[in-house]
Amino acid sequence: AALIILSPLLVPVVVNMGIDPVHFGLVTIVNIMIGGITPPFGSMMFTVCTITGTKITTFIKEIWPFILALLVVLFIITYFPSIVMFLPNLVF
Repeated sequence: AALIILSPLLVPVVVNMGIDPVHFGLVTIVNIMIGGITPPFGSMMFTVCTITGTKITTFIKEIWPFILALLVVLFIITYFPSIVMFLPNLVF
């Protein structure tokens, strides 16, 4: 829902700033994914804990290495857009 609400508002601003919309979309999706698995608003976290029957405290203790990896990926795709845009530039 956040992507559907924010995209029409932010894409014109992003295009005017000279940022590629595909790159912006990927960065936005990774940010939303990180927000979905971290407390206090982690909707994915609550869904996974409910389906698997895991306690939220256990989930939070075990998810930190994955959050760290996602933050590293977010840093790379944010500050090195040529890595992200290699394949789309070949196609288009």
